[in-house]
Amino acid sequence: MKRLELKETNNTPNVLFDTEKNIFVIDGKSFPEDSKEFYRPIIDYFDVLKNEKLQELVLSINLFYLSSSSIISVKQVLLKLVELNDKGVKVKVVWSHDDDDDDIKKTGEDYQKITKLPFEFKVN
Repeated sequence: MKRLELKETNNTPNVLFDTEKNIFVIDGKSFPEDSKEFYRPIIDYFDVLKNEKLQELVLSINLFYLSSSSIISVKQVLLKLVELNDKGVKVKVVWSHDDDDDDIKKTGEDYQKITKLPFEFKVN
């Protein structure tokens, strides 16, 4: 499967997904003008990944700002991971946040409750 790389902009995070190196990272701030449009290739990538022979997937998310529309889109991404998990892929989310950023930490905790996926919380 080919890699997906979306370069960070002033409004969007860096995204790097590479199945060969088993790297899955979303890093930066997320407040694109059109959140659904920005996250569409990410969601599509995980849809295609369901057909791959993947054993394990660790998605590292380090977002220090999320707009309300991005919160919804990231949830859609995580729900794709639930589908992979249900197909037997060992999925884990590493959710990073600044020590004093309770909002981002709480957002990750909410995602964990919604998805029931294993989360590891890391302080930057």
